[in-house]
Amino acid sequence: MRKLIFYCLTLLFLNGVSAGDINESNFLEFLSKKNSFYAEFMQTTFKDGQDRKIKGEIKANRRGMFKVVYQEPLNEIIFSDGNRLYRLDKEIEQLDILEIDTTLSESPIGIFSSNKEELEGMFSVTGCSIDEEYVTCFLEPKSEESFLKHASIQLINDELSSLTYVDSFEQKVILDFTNLSWDNIPDNKFTFQIPEGIDVVNH
Repeated sequence: MRKLIFYCLTLLFLNGVSAGDINESNFLEFLSKKNSFYAEFMQTTFKDGQDRKIKGEIKANRRGMFKVVYQEPLNEIIFSDGNRLYRLDKEIEQLDILEIDTTLSESPIGIFSSNKEELEGMFSVTGCSIDEEYVTCFLEPKSEESFLKHASIQLINDELSSLTYVDSFEQKVILDFTNLSWDNIPDNKFTFQIPEGIDVVNH
C-alpha cells in the first residue's frame, strides 16, 4: 500500500486570499477553500544521489475524488471515487482496487483531499516564510506512522508553484505545477472505463 501511495501525488486547492495574508495560523484553512483543482506537473524524485523525472496531470475535488495520469516511463493511472482507490498499471495490464484508509489520508494526496477539520487533525503548520513574491509554508504530520516526514508548499504571486516533501523511504519529491485551473470538475471526469484484457485485483 505504501508503494502505491508513493506514486500518488498531491494536489492543491487555493482561494482568493492574498499571499501576503498567509501565515501558519490560517494556511490549512487557506488550502481547504477551493473545491476543484487541475494541473499538469513535472515530478522529480531524488534518492541516493540520483533523480527521476515523470510528467503527468492531476484533477481532484475536496470530496475525496482524484485522478492522476502519469506519462512514460511510469505509464499509470491512479484514481479514487472517494470510497476506493484504483491503480491501473498498463505495463502489466492490471487494475488494483483497494479500500481507502488512514494511510492515504496521511499521504500527499490526503493533504489536499481532506477537509479543514481533518487537516488540522493530521498536520501542523510549523511556519510560513515570505520573500517578495514567494510564500512557502511548512507542514509536519502529527502521527509518527505518517507516509510523510515533512512537506513544504510554495506560492509565487498568489499562484501555486510547487510541493516538496520527504517520505518515509527518505525520498525527496518535488512537484512543479503548470496550467492550473480551479474550475469545477464534473464527477464523471473521475470515472474510468476498464480496458479489455485488464486483470482486476481486489485487495
